[in-house]
Amino acid sequence: MINQYINNSFTKSQQESIKSGTLKRQRFIDHIERTTKLSGVNKYAHSYIYSPPGIGKTYTIQKQLDELGVNYLKITGNVSMYAFGIQLCVINYHNPNRERVVVFVDDCDSLFGTEESCNMMKNVLDGSKRFTYEKSLQSKWSNLTKIQKESVRNHQSDEKMGFEVPTETMSFIFASNFKLPVDDDIKAIKNKSTSRSILLGHKHAIRSRCTVGDFEMYDEDLWGWIADVTLNTQCLHRYNLPDTIKMEIMNFLWDNWDNLKERSIRLVEKMAVIVNEYPDKYNLIWEIDFLK
Repeated sequence: MINQYINNSFTKSQQESIKSGTLKRQRFIDHIERTTKLSGVNKYAHSYIYSPPGIGKTYTIQKQLDELGVNYLKITGNVSMYAFGIQLCVINYHNPNRERVVVFVDDCDSLFGTEESCNMMKNVLDGSKRFTYEKSLQSKWSNLTKIQKESVRNHQSDEKMGFEVPTETMSFIFASNFKLPVDDDIKAIKNKSTSRSILLGHKHAIRSRCTVGDFEMYDEDLWGWIADVTLNTQCLHRYNLPDTIKMEIMNFLWDNWDNLKERSIRLVEKMAVIVNEYPDKYNLIWEIDFLK
């Protein structure tokens, strides 16, 4: 039924965009599945997934890991290196037999934001396969929970400050809105020694330690991706919208794409909420709330 609506309600250009967006989204899903198969080995078992914001990376990654029956834990990367290390301590605390576990790090950009943090993460992913925090914890100790304190104690040494967490049994999936530099980017900054070029070099080294999925998209791909999620998944299930309204939402986005304040799956959900709350004038409210 939904395919019939697509054929009847969308132009040929829109249908091509849906095909393109659907293909990219399937490749995204395939990349996650391949990553889980690699997670059982020690080499290149980590994945870095880049895409523009607003397409539902977090939801899609978690949904696929759930469907694949993967033993994984989700943590946030939008924290200091100290806080990230505490999270790793807790993971190991709850994994005393050191079974292999997939660690999904959402919004990971802070972990690769400086030369120091990149060097720390290089050791996490390869080489020593340890997260090392070398500063004193004295001023931070009172802010930790009971479980966090116990977890950190298990990773402290009498001879050193801070703590050290072994990561050889952890396979990381990083999700980011920022792309890691490729070889051509590094060639372009060759012989430069600015702080930016040095950091790019470190980020390129992170790329070399991961299986990387770059899902860059043009506007047509992004609209098609959002349309595929809207029309072919359970994204709007709780709003109980008929297919005709879903088509109307996607046509509104298509017709006003350059004038939208945001372009995301969350926008589609906001539009669905308005349909349910204001069934007689939702079009007017869409224009007021979502157009520049």
